[in-house]
Amino acid sequence: MSQTFPKTQLWFMDWHSRVLDHDPISDYFSPTPFQPGVYPGMSALIALPLNLPCDITFTKRVSMPRPLPVFEAHDAENGLLFFQLKGHDKFLKSAPVPGKGEITTDASIPKNWERFLPMTEDFMRGLSTLLTPQSASLIDVATGKVLPPIKPGTGFLWSLGETPLPLAGNIQNIEQIGRLPARHEAEISFIRNDDQPPVRVHVRRPS
Repeated sequence: MSQTFPKTQLWFMDWHSRVLDHDPISDYFSPTPFQPGVYPGMSALIALPLNLPCDITFTKRVSMPRPLPVFEAHDAENGLLFFQLKGHDKFLKSAPVPGKGEITTDASIPKNWERFLPMTEDFMRGLSTLLTPQSASLIDVATGKVLPPIKPGTGFLWSLGETPLPLAGNIQNIEQIGRLPARHEAEISFIRNDDQPPVRVHVRRPS
């Protein structure tokens, strides 16, 4: 008998550092900027660890009548996912259309705009902490300098000071920060996007 794993709620970030959200006007997918402390209105319940390919059914936080397509999640390498329309050779795509952007299901070949980063609640808390100066102090262990908040970028590559950090390569580190209680601290070794050693950062949460 196969083992059954409990399902975890996941949210998804696109190539442009936006998250899959729900537009109540169109009652469909909508890309919105990542906002610290705000959970997008579109998520999915998935058993972890992922056993790909697997079916993905998205859920709206606000229940509305328009049905959403069923997708099949595929490995896009480096912790990322493609979402293929179930029963079709089409993929979910987040395009950088001027303004808010656009989510479509008309991509025939999955490329960069079809890649999505799954985010747990701990990951979202950790990323929110790194984006909000009052949520934590960030000290470069090597230099003792105070680091600015993390800066969003494209291609799931964000910057901490002068250091480029791949989000997918630092999922466990960011989740650890998301679990860090107030008045606690931790030393995090962030993986860089080059051949240099990890950057060690002292993270301290205020009271």
